[in-house]
Amino acid sequence: MRKLSIMLAVAVVASVLLLTPGIALANFGPHGGYSMDTDACAGCHRAHTAASPITWTNNDGEQRSALLLSTATELYEFCFTCHGQAAAGADTNVVDGIYEGTDYGTTGMMLNSGAFGDHVVGQNKHTFNGSSWGAWGGGDTGRDGIISTGHGGLIAMSCGSCHDVHGSSNYRLLKDIVNGVTVGGYTEPTPGDFVPDPYVISNEPGYPEDGWLLHEPGAAQMAGYEPNYTMPMYAKAPAQDPTRGISAWCAACHTQYHRDDLAISSVYDANDGFGYTMRYRHPVNVELANYKGPRSLIITDQVLPLAQDSFSTTGSETDWIDCLTCHRAHGSDAVMEGYANVFDSTDPEPDSGVGGVDPGNKNAFLRLDNRGVCQQCHNK
Repeated sequence: MRKLSIMLAVAVVASVLLLTPGIALANFGPHGGYSMDTDACAGCHRAHTAASPITWTNNDGEQRSALLLSTATELYEFCFTCHGQAAAGADTNVVDGIYEGTDYGTTGMMLNSGAFGDHVVGQNKHTFNGSSWGAWGGGDTGRDGIISTGHGGLIAMSCGSCHDVHGSSNYRLLKDIVNGVTVGGYTEPTPGDFVPDPYVISNEPGYPEDGWLLHEPGAAQMAGYEPNYTMPMYAKAPAQDPTRGISAWCAACHTQYHRDDLAISSVYDANDGFGYTMRYRHPVNVELANYKGPRSLIITDQVLPLAQDSFSTTGSETDWIDCLTCHRAHGSDAVMEGYANVFDSTDPEPDSGVGGVDPGNKNAFLRLDNRGVCQQCHNK
């Protein structure tokens, strides 16, 4: 029945979108940059006859109807009517992680974000179906979503946990407030004049490095913009502020992994048998030259995406490493084999499974098999 409902939602929403003018791109098309006389609202909403029970939460914590077209009962079902398998309305198939268009990437190639896979909760993708989820490296324990400043708790993850379907100041509709933490947004230096203050920007041609404007028609902002959904073109944080960027954005939930003071250690329990102890992390938002060893960290085989001043296929020592250098945001099919000896550091038995942890399918959304992302830079 659920499959039938989703198919009906696909048919209904697709039929409306075919009548809706505009190009479907992040921050535009049905997602933002609306003109004052837009028809885009009708592509997703019905003011008086909405059939979907999906709700949203207002600033007072109250549930309100999203007034969505279709009979979808969970947000991902509605989003997948355009972004799912064999769905009309978008060239970005996030279920299979494939770009199906021709103009903004390589047809048939993997999306920069990776794939969510099927609808079953798995270990190799971010949860998207409304299930409660705790962020690894999050909160006081390092393995839940509870943040010491009082934000959040376990997170009921959905597409809307990370993306704002109506647009934001950030790259790819990434929300300006995540898990109660401000990671982008707008300032108002003069009344009515809203200025973007993004955390995450891109090096795609024509991308507005100052961030996307709200309340401005999309056509004017679209001029010259060429997104690329299969070639990572990640930029350093605005003004090269090391406390921002995608690493700080992800840290809205993964709180232990990036801190405003750039500390690369903190005390928490990672559920590995060591209890509450000092933990050390790989630095992020730092130039590769800061850690240059006897060999260059820039290699040409399966180059990992780095945050750059301006896009280059070769990279340089001034590029930054950040979360997306090693990880894919939606999911990964990388294979993890062997055992991690973390349970008993006094008696490790490599690859034996004794005193170690079988990784199973827990690939941590890494871009390469096992810990190939380490070797790509450190080249040992």
